[in-house]
Amino acid sequence: MKVLAIHGSPREGGNTEILLNSFLEGVREAKGEVERVSLYKLKFSPCIECGECDHLGECVLKDDMEGLYRSYLEADLLVVATPIFFYCHTSYVQAFFERFQAFWARKYRLGLPHPKGKTPKGLLLSLGATKGKRLFEGLIRTFKFVMDAGWGVYVGGLFFRGIDKKGEILEHTDILNRANKLGYQVIKEPEETWEIERSSSP
Repeated sequence: MKVLAIHGSPREGGNTEILLNSFLEGVREAKGEVERVSLYKLKFSPCIECGECDHLGECVLKDDMEGLYRSYLEADLLVVATPIFFYCHTSYVQAFFERFQAFWARKYRLGLPHPKGKTPKGLLLSLGATKGKRLFEGLIRTFKFVMDAGWGVYVGGLFFRGIDKKGEILEHTDILNRANKLGYQVIKEPEETWEIERSSSP
């Protein structure tokens, strides 16, 4: 299995990155193939709604998303790790999501299948400082549509509240162990046995 892992936080070495790294350690222990990308290091634009992909089936913007498009089409699992800012994923993640419009056009405007015949799975890893209700609902709803546009399906994720200060997650070894175990599971076990939250509003 090839895993495309997206680090969606603008903070280097923060809680989200630590969580993602724990997950990826599990993937590598299970001998999974990993490509890890930090969005804040890339140069790319959000969708500009030019409409060109409606008839071309691809995005006309020439930036670092070109490589991410190729990576996604090769992946069996897309993992997006993001903190929650103002009850939403980061703007980097939103720009990444918006650029799936090109895949949506290929699928729904042009009726084209996934170029490699895949049905990728989508997984979320997310943290929020607040303990508020429905904190991850917007992220999940958006990601479901993103995965559908990319010929894939959202399967669930790990979601944690009340983690704020940089590095605070290191005090929660139970969380990091869960992420590590999940990384191993996604390579070695069938999806129905993965220990994830499948609710639309965890």
